[in-house]
Amino acid sequence: MDFMVIGFAIFSMLFGAGNLIFPPFLGFMTGSAWIVGFIGYVLADIILGVSGIMTSLDHDYEKDGTVSISSRVDKRIGLLLGLTMITCIGPAVVIPRTAATTFEISILPLLPNFNPLVFSVIFFLIVIALTITKSKVVDVIGKVLTPILLVSLAILIIKGIATPIGDMSQVPQIENNVFAEGIAQGYQTMDALGAVALAALVMNSIISKGYTNRAEKRKILIKSNVVAAIFLILVYGGLCYIGATASTSLDSEIGQTLLLTTLTHLIMGYWGKVLLAIIVFFACLTTAVGLTSVAAEYYEEVSKGRLNYKVLVVAICAIATVISTVGVSDIIKVAGPLLDIIYPVAVTLIVLTLMSNKIKSNAVFNISAIVACLFGVMNVLKVEFIQHLPLAEVGLSWVIPVLIVAVISIVVTSGKSKKDERLEDTQIS
Repeated sequence: MDFMVIGFAIFSMLFGAGNLIFPPFLGFMTGSAWIVGFIGYVLADIILGVSGIMTSLDHDYEKDGTVSISSRVDKRIGLLLGLTMITCIGPAVVIPRTAATTFEISILPLLPNFNPLVFSVIFFLIVIALTITKSKVVDVIGKVLTPILLVSLAILIIKGIATPIGDMSQVPQIENNVFAEGIAQGYQTMDALGAVALAALVMNSIISKGYTNRAEKRKILIKSNVVAAIFLILVYGGLCYIGATASTSLDSEIGQTLLLTTLTHLIMGYWGKVLLAIIVFFACLTTAVGLTSVAAEYYEEVSKGRLNYKVLVVAICAIATVISTVGVSDIIKVAGPLLDIIYPVAVTLIVLTLMSNKIKSNAVFNISAIVACLFGVMNVLKVEFIQHLPLAEVGLSWVIPVLIVAVISIVVTSGKSKKDERLEDTQIS
């Protein structure tokens, strides 16, 4: 049953507070067409997330460090990408955001006078306690925290399905087509970024359980990802459906976070607030635990052991405690542009890494990553011409240009490789 524990851990580490907010909002905006939007969401969120975890299969973490998608790019690019990515999803942005989100959604509605700094200190002391022993992180998340999270989610979703809030709107409240909206909402979760970082934690857990050869690792990794994907689909689908049942009952201008809290109140009254507090707490805690462990392990690897894992865990949590008191909106405001730049790079390298055996030249990885980064920068700067490219309306204006560059690079390097092989054969003969 190792794959169940690991699968539960993957589910919890990918399921943060943002994942709790986006699906109900997607259902609310799409109404009776929620299933079509949900399919787009699954493709852009779950498929990318699972793919990010799968990049760990053939990666040698002892040799190449803890970011699996960086092994085929230039070492300097890989180091810059790794440091930027881990710092963003680690102490600078995502980890402190877990505490800030938990405080704003779970604590303030129930205890409006509670001090945010005191809460952050308590939250990160719990994170330290659960993270300090490196080898136990996945087991703690998979065996202890995830079941609590799943039971809480099941209560909310089953009650929401059994007693629908109202009728579904027959006309979607969006300008984009519904499928495109689903892709856009799924893309905004940026789960692929977290998955790439968490891949190392997952693979190290698999190896520590005695799965050493590639066939064994591949089998349990696939099983674990299937478990995680099934539960993510069930939970996201349930939340999306609940949102759709409120599409004729609430003001169309309602914000995402307010929608979530309103839905839980309409479904379960006061106890909906309590249940939502539990869900958000455990969703954020599991994400914080996983990412703290990953970040500490990465910095230890980059420093070649000069920085100790346990010391790094404490340092990361201390930094996150301070930053978390700034508040969710301000954290997102500062971090958003940087995440928008590195996310296209991460997604590009995930796809190429999964095709790694068929791509002979590292130049394909380098060129594609640079082009993805450039388009990420142009998107943040709102350069006019990229707003007219295909898929720009869902934030994916970089996809077609990067795809074209990658294909050309593969063809050119493949032709050069064959030419070199023929030349070598001629010289030998």
